[in-house]
Amino acid sequence: MEGIDNLGGTCAINSLIQIIIRNNHLRSTILNSSTPPNTLTNELKEVINLIYNEKKSITPHKFINFFFETFKNIFKRYEEIDINELWLFIYNKIFEETSIEIEPPSINDKPHYDTYLHNEKKTSHLTNLVQGIFANIIECSNCNHQSISFEPFISMSLDITEHQSIANLIIKNLGQEIRDADDWKCERCEKKCPYSKYKRIWKLPKILFISLNRFKDIYNKDNSLIFINKNLNFVSINQIYNLQGLGLHYGNLMGGHYIALCDMKDNTYNLYNDNIVKSYNTNDIIKELEKNNTAYLIIYELE
Repeated sequence: MEGIDNLGGTCAINSLIQIIIRNNHLRSTILNSSTPPNTLTNELKEVINLIYNEKKSITPHKFINFFFETFKNIFKRYEEIDINELWLFIYNKIFEETSIEIEPPSINDKPHYDTYLHNEKKTSHLTNLVQGIFANIIECSNCNHQSISFEPFISMSLDITEHQSIANLIIKNLGQEIRDADDWKCERCEKKCPYSKYKRIWKLPKILFISLNRFKDIYNKDNSLIFINKNLNFVSINQIYNLQGLGLHYGNLMGGHYIALCDMKDNTYNLYNDNIVKSYNTNDIIKELEKNNTAYLIIYELE
């Protein structure tokens, strides 16, 4: 099966590439993009084509050299890379290389107008696939006025609580915070008074990336056990998501290792550990999902 050789601290890159390749929508979006040579998107297309279409295991010297030249002020060779940070930088670079300018939505359509400005008045096929929107709400305790701002996201970041499911962590992330009066002033009653803050999901993407906040710093990792839901049911917006892939991390950020676990859609999962690839029956990994302390990046796909 199609593995990727580790060229020294490249396990996060290898794992993210496998996750992208094993998702039909992510893979097709990148393969169908129109980019010239000497772009990261084009280099990634070459890698995907070799692995997926030509069924080859690869030693990706060309891609890795191009990657570190592209991000030379961000990532260093032979140092471990945070896979969640890696995803955001790669997304931003692909957006830069493939985005097009679009007509502005109505200024009265605040969710889409705020997103339009956030995306620098552009969009891309990848953006349409992976970008969601949060509604951040501040509610005045004096007059109950709600002030709402909209926040696009490419990855949903979740704090961890021992023995909680991903579904419960999302609910907790949307919880309400009550604050005493401070410098905030209500725009309606113009008073400085207690208020509550919370967020709601305004829009979910077709491919939902979730990052778990396991690292307090580069040395201390939260190894709490969590339950990884095979399915997420967002009842309020009538959307069901299926687990598609995981970036698993072992060790800490100074001396750790990443592997990828991907749903192959045929009652099997493939485990990609650089150039070693193993296939497992879905039943064989149930325990891995029910009590997991290695998941760091999780990908769900809209049903």
